[in-house]
Amino acid sequence: MENCKVFVIGITGKPLMPTTPRKARKLLKSKRAKVVSKRPFTIQLKYKSGSATRPIELGIDTGSQHIGVAVLSEGRILYKTEIQLRDTMEKRSLLETRASYRRGRRYRKTRYRHPKFRFHAKRVYSEKLITRNKHKTHWKKLPNTINTGRQEGWLPPSIQSKVDHHFNWIDRYLAVLPAGTHLSIEVARFDIARMKDPTIHGELYQRGPQYGYENLKAYVFARDGYKCQCCKAKAGSISKTTGKRVKLVMHHVQMRSKGATDNPKFLASVCTECHSAKNHQPGGILYKWYEENKAFKREYRDSTFMNILRKRIMKHYPSARFTYGNITATDRKRLLLAKTHANDAVAIAGYNTPEIVSNCTAIYYKQVRKKKRSLHEASPRKGRFAPNRKAKRANKNTKASRGFFLWDKVLIGNTVGWICGFSGETAAYAVDKDGDYIPVPGKEYKLHQLSTMKALKHNNNWISYSK
Repeated sequence: MENCKVFVIGITGKPLMPTTPRKARKLLKSKRAKVVSKRPFTIQLKYKSGSATRPIELGIDTGSQHIGVAVLSEGRILYKTEIQLRDTMEKRSLLETRASYRRGRRYRKTRYRHPKFRFHAKRVYSEKLITRNKHKTHWKKLPNTINTGRQEGWLPPSIQSKVDHHFNWIDRYLAVLPAGTHLSIEVARFDIARMKDPTIHGELYQRGPQYGYENLKAYVFARDGYKCQCCKAKAGSISKTTGKRVKLVMHHVQMRSKGATDNPKFLASVCTECHSAKNHQPGGILYKWYEENKAFKREYRDSTFMNILRKRIMKHYPSARFTYGNITATDRKRLLLAKTHANDAVAIAGYNTPEIVSNCTAIYYKQVRKKKRSLHEASPRKGRFAPNRKAKRANKNTKASRGFFLWDKVLIGNTVGWICGFSGETAAYAVDKDGDYIPVPGKEYKLHQLSTMKALKHNNNWISYSK
C-alpha cells in the first residue's frame, strides 16, 4: 500500500490537488512550502504554480463513535482516515464520579463556591427574572416543562459535541480539496420505511417500524445483538448440543396469560432450545426472570444519535449525495475491501468506481481527555495540613513533567506509545495505539522512568497513528 497523499494549498489560498509525502517533504525542507494544518496534514506553497485539477470524490461514513473519511480520484484512493470520538460511556462515568464528589462535599467542611450571578446554559432547568428588594436582578429556577424556553434545535451538550465534530471534520476536508469536489455521506444503516414502501415521504415517515409486531421483534433482536439472552448463542450459528442452527424467538418476561403487554422493556431474545417448557417451570431461568420481573433496558443510543444527525447533516450539506449502510456494504464487497470505517468511506466515495486502482494506508485520529478538571482529590483534608480554602489544583496529570506533557508521543525501547498519566516528577504511564498499557521491558509493572523515554511528538487532545 502507498502512503496517504498530503493536501496542498496554493500561494493565493486556493486548494490544489494533493501531492505525495516525498514531494511535500522536499518542499518543506527547501522552505518552498509551510505547514498550515496537522489534522489533516496540509502544506501551503510559497511560489506560484498551476491549478489543474481532476475529479475528486469525498466520502464520509458517519457514526456515533467513529467517522470514516476517504478521498478518491479516478479510481485511486488518495487519502483515507478513521476518526474516533470520545466514548459516551466514558463521559457518563466521569459525570457520575463528579456528582458523587459534589454530593460528598455537601456534608463535609469544604470550601464553598458562591453561585454565579446567572447560569449561562439551560440544561435541566429554566430561569425567570424576578423582582426582589425592588430590583430585577435575581433569577429563579423553574421546573422544566414542554414549554421550557430553549432555543430551537437545542441538543444536550454530549450530543451537540458529536454533531459539531461531524460538521468540523467534513468542513476541514472540503476546505483543503479543490473546488468541485463531490461530497457523499452515509446517514443511516438503512431506510427501513422506504424498504417497505418506496413511495413513502414526508409525514408518512411518522408511522415508523414500531407500528407492526414483526418490526417490534426485529427491534428486540437488534437490541440484544441477535443473541440468546440465556445461553448467549448467536442467531444462525450451529448449536453445540443439537447440531442445528440457532433460531431466536421473542420471549415475554411477564406471562401473556396474566396480561403481559408488548413493551420492549419486558421482551427478550431467546433461542428455541432455551425457550422450553422446562425453563418456564419453577427452577427454570425463564421462570426466574418472571419472579424477578427482569427488564431489558438497553436502548439504541447509536440509532437515536444517527436520527438526530441525519436531519441536521442533510440540511447543512444540501448539495451532497446521501446513501445508506446497506448500499455501502454492497459497494465495499464489490471493491474487495475489508470491513473498516475508512473502507466504508472509500465505498461511499467510489459508488460509481468499477475497481480500485491504487490503495493507501489509513491514518487514525483518536480524541483523548487532555486534562483533569478536579480542583482537589475526593478527600481533600485526609492527610493534609493545609486548609481547603488554600488547596491547589492537582497537577500530576495536567502539568508538564521534565519537558513531557500528557498524551505526548514517546518511544520506549522499540515501542511507540503515548503518555497517559504521570506519577510524581520522574515517572509516567504509557499506552499503545490499542489503549493497552506498555509494561517496562523485562518487568511486570507499568510505571516508566521519564529518563527512559524519548519524546517524538507533542499532542493536544488528538493523537494520530497508522497501522
